[in-house]
Amino acid sequence: MQPIHLSVFSETARLKQVVVHNPGAEVDQMVPGMMEKLLFDDILYGDLARQEHAQFRTVLGRVADEVLDIQDLFIEALKDEGVKLAFIEDLRRLVGLPDDTCNLLRDMTSAEAARSVIGGVPWDDMPGHTPWEQEFDYRLRPIPNLLFMRDPASVIGDGYSVNSMATWAREREPLILSYVFRHHPRLKHHTEHDKWFDQVTPLVRGEIKAPVSLEGGDVLVLDRKVLAVGCSERTQADAIYLLAEALRAHRAEDERSFDHLLMVLMPKKRSAMHLDTIFTRTSEGECLVYPPYFVDGSRELLNVTRIDLRHPELRMHTSPNLLRTLKDVGIDLRPIFCGGNDPILQQREQWTDGANAFCLAPGVITSYGRNLATAEALDRAGYRVLTVKDVLEDAALNLLDGNKYLIQLEASELSRARGGPRCMTMPLSRAEA
Repeated sequence: MQPIHLSVFSETARLKQVVVHNPGAEVDQMVPGMMEKLLFDDILYGDLARQEHAQFRTVLGRVADEVLDIQDLFIEALKDEGVKLAFIEDLRRLVGLPDDTCNLLRDMTSAEAARSVIGGVPWDDMPGHTPWEQEFDYRLRPIPNLLFMRDPASVIGDGYSVNSMATWAREREPLILSYVFRHHPRLKHHTEHDKWFDQVTPLVRGEIKAPVSLEGGDVLVLDRKVLAVGCSERTQADAIYLLAEALRAHRAEDERSFDHLLMVLMPKKRSAMHLDTIFTRTSEGECLVYPPYFVDGSRELLNVTRIDLRHPELRMHTSPNLLRTLKDVGIDLRPIFCGGNDPILQQREQWTDGANAFCLAPGVITSYGRNLATAEALDRAGYRVLTVKDVLEDAALNLLDGNKYLIQLEASELSRARGGPRCMTMPLSRAEA
């Protein structure tokens, strides 16, 4: 197997390798009583969600060299029996698994253990352990949020971060990603020197008690010199400072590294849980935004703390408006409004991930088909609007012909999970921008 060399210096350069996760048994195991704790607003119809996700992966494959599934990578990472046992021990420390559940996992094959860690393990006699009128329980609960591959880890430049999740529901996911990066045959050549952030390893070792949270939906690599990170309800300022310090130290060794980290000070509310729910880049000169947070004169305009990484110590300066701050550091973006110009549609379509586009190549993006006003705004900006069926049925269509495209995904089930196309993807490498 050819090694994968991490390289993400852009949000828009052509996708080479990307990780996703097809929603599996974990969404089928979720019952209404679990929804709130597992961060869902509804239970999903798994078969339709998998059909929609398969179409999404096919679209990605029209541009990307490889579309990988985290479950497959995890199985391959645990193939060595010693690695599997080490993972189970770390999982025991992380979530307090009882001995009988650990022994059950130890007796499984690597593939069975990996699937069980993601899909969950019910009690053999579920009614005897969980009276139906009480809160639902599992021997090992499922983790349906793994569908949103963006959050538990991030590739930043030629390194990566093992993120620390803000919620109990997702605490297991970064440990899975940590093992994939450290033990998968195509990734294990990366060293500790390539890791910018990791609160999971010291947590399972007992070195820290309360990790600070950083989630990948808040991390946007805007170009080779500029990184934007949302300080949101899911990502803490202290975690951003730790990331900034690691990048500053790396830059002291290699001046080609990042010059600026822009910390976007966000409202602490679920509708804007991550920076990429209100701002995504769509082409070299354009971005998709939720207007109230980025337009001068708005009472909701977000402040930005610019962290200069070019000095022996971090230097900071706060200013209003991300778009103007980006212009100051050499990135001039024309905003396209999620929801168009209607304030009601802006709110509605931001809620349904209208601002959460994912870029396959410069000017080639995917979004949910239900966000019609956003599609009209992109059409006015010169994007050719296609349905996913248009793409799947036209094998001759060249999405890399230099034109701009919006591919609208069928997502009646996926959109109910409260995450858009960018949320569902973790790029490992993009072409040189």
